[in-house]
Amino acid sequence: MDLHGCKSALISEQRFRRVGDYLLGEQKSMRIRTSQFLLAAMLMLACMGVLYFMRTVGTKGMGDVDTWALICSAGLVVFYVLIRSGFSLRMQDPSLAFFQMLFAIACNAIAFVIAGNGRGVALPILSVILMFGMFGLSMRQVMLVAVYGLALFGAAAVYTWHYVTTDEPAGIFVAYVCMLFIVLSATTFLTWRLQQMGAYMRKQKNQLALALDQIQQIATRDELTGLANRRFMLEKMREEVQRAQRTSSPLLVAMFDIDHFKRVNDKYGHQVGDRALQVFSSVVQNNLRANDTLARWGGEEFVALLTDTDVSVGKTCLERVRVKVADIAMSVGDDCLKMTVSIGTTPHRIGDTIEKTLLRADVALYAAKAQGRNQIVCIDSEPTSMAGRSEKSEQRGKP
Repeated sequence: MDLHGCKSALISEQRFRRVGDYLLGEQKSMRIRTSQFLLAAMLMLACMGVLYFMRTVGTKGMGDVDTWALICSAGLVVFYVLIRSGFSLRMQDPSLAFFQMLFAIACNAIAFVIAGNGRGVALPILSVILMFGMFGLSMRQVMLVAVYGLALFGAAAVYTWHYVTTDEPAGIFVAYVCMLFIVLSATTFLTWRLQQMGAYMRKQKNQLALALDQIQQIATRDELTGLANRRFMLEKMREEVQRAQRTSSPLLVAMFDIDHFKRVNDKYGHQVGDRALQVFSSVVQNNLRANDTLARWGGEEFVALLTDTDVSVGKTCLERVRVKVADIAMSVGDDCLKMTVSIGTTPHRIGDTIEKTLLRADVALYAAKAQGRNQIVCIDSEPTSMAGRSEKSEQRGKP
C-alpha cells in the first residue's frame, strides 16, 4: 500500500472512531451502557421487521403495525437520549434496565394484540426480554417485572378475545396464558438461582481475599509484636537500597538488642518476657518516624531501617528511642521491671550488599554491648573485626 493509501486508511479509521465516540460516548462506562442499549434496540427493530413481514405475507387479523412501530421507535429514542446525555446518571441504575424492560414488555404485549393469527411470536420475544434482566436487576425488580408481565399479557389476552376479531379458538388463548406463566416462572426461578450463585461466588471471593490477607500477615508480620518480620524487612531493604542507589539518598540501618533480656525470662518466665517484648516494640515504634520501618529480627533483637536519614539525624532519633526505653517501668507483681537497649547503627554505602550493611550494624551492636550497654555505637567505616562476627551474626539473626 502506498503512502496515499495508508493516509486514507488512517483518516477513515479516525473518522470511524469519532463516529463511535459520538454514538457510544468516550468514557468506558458510558460506552458499555450505550452498547447494551443498542443491542436491545436492535432486538426491538428486528421485532418490528417481523411484524411488517407478517403483514406483507397477509397474516390474518393484523392491526395497526405502523402506529405500534412509531411508539416503539419513539421510546427507543427517549431511552437513548437519557443514557447518552448522561441524564440517567442521576438514577440509581444509569443503564435504566428496569424501565427499559417495562417498556419492552408493554410493546410486546401490544404486539401480541395486533399480530393477528401470528401473535404466538410474542412469547419467545418476551423470553429474550426477560433474559436481559437476569444479570442486572435485583430479585425484587425481577419479581415486579414478572408480575407486571403476567398482568399485562393476561390483560392483552382478555382484550384480544373480547374485542379483536379473530377466528382463533378460546383454548389457544388459555394456552397462551399458560405458556406465559411458564415462561415468567422459569425466568424468575433462573434469575433467583443465578443471583444465589453470584452471592455464593462473592462470598467465596471475599473469604479467599481474607485468607490471602491472613497468609500475607503471617508471612510478613511477627505474631507476638505485630511488627514486620525478618523476611519483610529484607525485602523492604532491597527496595530501599535500590531507591537509594537511584536517588543517592542516605539510608541508615540500626540494630537493637534488649540488655540482659535472658535474666527477665529466667526470673519472671517467658510470659512476662513476651509482654516485655511487646512493650519494648511499642515504645520503639512510637518513637521512630512514620517513614521508618521496624522489624523483629529474632529473639530480643530488632532492626530499624531509617530512610532519607544521614548519621547525625539518625543518631538523634536513636538517642530518643534509647532514652524512652530506659524510662520503661513495667510492673510485674511487686517488682518494677526496667529495660535498657544497646543500639548499633551504620549507614548503607552505595555498592555494598544488604548483608554487608547488616553485618556492620551487628558489629556496632556488639561494640555497644561490649562498652557497657545502654548506648549507641555507629560504625561508618569497615571494621577490622567483621570476619569474626559473621558466623555469630547469622546465628543470632535467626528468628
